[in-house]
Amino acid sequence: MLQTLFTGALLSALGTSVMLYVSLATPIGPWIGPTLVLLALLWYRLTPRVEPKLDLVYSTVAGSIGGIVATAIGFTFATLYFLDPVLFAQWMARPLFLASFVGILSLLGGWYGLWIARVLEPLVCNGMQQTLPFPISQMLSNMIDAYKQTRDALLLAMGFVGTTLFCVAQDGIRIASWYVAGIVPKTIMLVPSFSYSVWSVPFIGFDLWPMLWSIGFITGMQIVLPLVVGAVSKVLFVLPLHATWFVHVRAQDAVLAFCSGIVVAGALSGLLALAQKGWSAKQSSRASLRDAAWTPAHFYEGVLLLVALLLFFSYVGLSCALQCYLLLLSFVCAYQIIFIAGKIGLAQLGRFATFVLVPALFLFSLNAVQITVISVFVELVCGVAVDALFGRKLMQLQQADERKGVVHQYVGLIISCMVVGVLFWLLVDRLGLGSAALFAQRAQARALLVHVQQFNYYLVAFGMLFGLLVKQMRLSPMLVLGGLLMPYNIMLGLVAGGLMTLVVDDEQRWFPFWSGVFAANSLWMLVRVLF
Repeated sequence: MLQTLFTGALLSALGTSVMLYVSLATPIGPWIGPTLVLLALLWYRLTPRVEPKLDLVYSTVAGSIGGIVATAIGFTFATLYFLDPVLFAQWMARPLFLASFVGILSLLGGWYGLWIARVLEPLVCNGMQQTLPFPISQMLSNMIDAYKQTRDALLLAMGFVGTTLFCVAQDGIRIASWYVAGIVPKTIMLVPSFSYSVWSVPFIGFDLWPMLWSIGFITGMQIVLPLVVGAVSKVLFVLPLHATWFVHVRAQDAVLAFCSGIVVAGALSGLLALAQKGWSAKQSSRASLRDAAWTPAHFYEGVLLLVALLLFFSYVGLSCALQCYLLLLSFVCAYQIIFIAGKIGLAQLGRFATFVLVPALFLFSLNAVQITVISVFVELVCGVAVDALFGRKLMQLQQADERKGVVHQYVGLIISCMVVGVLFWLLVDRLGLGSAALFAQRAQARALLVHVQQFNYYLVAFGMLFGLLVKQMRLSPMLVLGGLLMPYNIMLGLVAGGLMTLVVDDEQRWFPFWSGVFAANSLWMLVRVLF
């Protein structure tokens, strides 16, 4: 067990590192579980074990917790920078404080999510097993069942090694005083240099493209059309709209105002959809919270957790009423999102964070830190609860010892919380938030929602109408927003990856290869930042 705990801790640190960078650089947060299974499979082939299948299960459930913690932090904590850049700079000047704050917040939010998962497990993993397929758990279980097949391991190794060689050829390599310069350019001139309003496109950088290709390929064609619609709409509609009617507004402010309208429309439609569904899962799932496990162990753990949460919330200045509001709504959101993710495999964390944040903006007086804490906390609680139950279902499918699995999940959470704050500070310090390398689109979108009243209302209205039109077209508003806001090199890389699925018969057979590409390019970027 000690060896699997060690492997799980390593995978948690790896998952945290990769997903923190990915969630800060792109608006997409893919599940890290399949990549961790393949990496663990390769690791255990190098160090044979008596029961490799169970080792894969325990290591994966530990590592995936780190990935979801990093995704929640990457999507939301950067909101503080866009709301109050001066305060954020002050925190960045105090690395120990920033890393500790992020780590403690991650630990408390993740702990609450794990506690909710333990309470709801009898309900969603036993009583609901006929109606909740848990597709991610099924996929991971199938991958683990095929652990003796060499094809997936070979494809993973090919993707990892090939991408590493490509990165070395781009950046060069230095060992002590010995240095070899890169021979592959990082940028390429795809179009003649031109400048139009806020857009200037002298060249296209593709140093991130291997990672973007892999994300686009794994996500599939569903991302291609929304991103293209967003990019084309910016050039053909938003910028001409600014140049014709709103020339008195700064070009950048005009684009942000239009995008804030899309965010508002998406938030309102999401809230209405949630209201129509209602917050009782009993009718759709024939389940009730009465079926949950309220054991003495859960009660005592809950009391200890509650004390820790109240102390932290008091430290950041949340009132008693707001603390109760946040704890209750986080539980409700986690309860609802578990059933959604258990059916379709997708956890829409941002929508539920918005559901909690928007009423709080009207009911309470909030500063930038409190807005950020609320957003981060809700995504942490919901994300970890869902990921933990995916892990519990995986253990059930593989007939693993659940107590060992729970221990691995807590270890994975602790390891992730120890490294996520440090990595966040390092990435921001070296690359800078808002840059092409750390665009932080999700955090920007949340800041736009908070600052919507500061923009030109006519441009916001145009954005809302456009957002409603996008919704009617059944496109993802967040991905369309990405096409509007993100740099061209990121958008083109994701689109190229999605289009690659058209040239293969069965894209799932190539997931191991692209998982290796994804892991290698992400790790190389982290190595380049750190060293």
